[in-house]
Amino acid sequence: MSSRTQNAPRVVEDLWFPDADLILRADDSIFRVYGGFLGARSSVFRDMISFPQPATQTEGEMLNGRAVVRLHDSPTEATSFLRAVFDSSFFMPPPSCVNFEDIIGILRLAHKYDVSYLFRRALSHLDVLYPTNLAKRVQYRSQTHIQFPSPDAMIDMISLKTACEVGATWMLPTLYYAIAQVDDLLDHASDYLQTHQIQACLAAQSKLMRAHASSYRFLRSLPLAGCSSVWYCRGIVEDVYDNLEFQSERFRDMDPLGMSLFSHRDRDDLCPGCRDFATVRFSAAQQAFWENLPALFVLPNWHDLKEMRRKAMEDAT
Repeated sequence: MSSRTQNAPRVVEDLWFPDADLILRADDSIFRVYGGFLGARSSVFRDMISFPQPATQTEGEMLNGRAVVRLHDSPTEATSFLRAVFDSSFFMPPPSCVNFEDIIGILRLAHKYDVSYLFRRALSHLDVLYPTNLAKRVQYRSQTHIQFPSPDAMIDMISLKTACEVGATWMLPTLYYAIAQVDDLLDHASDYLQTHQIQACLAAQSKLMRAHASSYRFLRSLPLAGCSSVWYCRGIVEDVYDNLEFQSERFRDMDPLGMSLFSHRDRDDLCPGCRDFATVRFSAAQQAFWENLPALFVLPNWHDLKEMRRKAMEDAT
């Protein structure tokens, strides 16, 4: 049996235009689209369709009397990419709701086929998850417009692989940071990451645990002299210390940028003086860690990374 019979092509209905002149195939999915429209947006496709096409079945695959252009991409990513090109409402800029899989597929293929406006748009979506700004990083997952697959445990690893592929270097500090927090990293990472990337995350884990513990050193200064509720504030501090000890015995807390042990509720229960002191000191500890985050993974500093981002995102639409 021929490979063609084994993999009968499946027409992607919303990307099959009967009067179009270009037939594309990605594995078992086929598309009939307008070559001139696609070429106007992609220099790669413009060059591709300018080559003479096979005139007979023996020279190449034919369908409906037209040569079929093979794409060496997954059908899912090819479908997302072509929908974004031919349907202007399918992949709108943030904060329009989008699927994570569509972002990754469009980002990869827009980079591969040189569709600059889609490339920047996909970057702008992923940039929400992996910002160069600390305040955005602390709150990013709770306010994102991106819909994730279930389960989404491998989201950061897929994003790291893609960011490296397309040159989005400014996202790497927050990506490495997120992946390094995975306690059973070796059980999952080999399917997505290269050896040196896994090693970088493993080497960072002990540093993340030390940074997490040091971010709570300000508690030693509480209650402050002149505290208006000494016994009450002392009780809150002791509760936090108890939680720290409990977690250190049972878990490896590797999230210095998190606030799991010093919640807004705990701070709000402190007297005004202790609360203000704790907020400032905790924020300062987070900021200091953030500034050193790129160096932790041997990456350029934030100033240089932000400049890379500016150049890549310029005129993003």
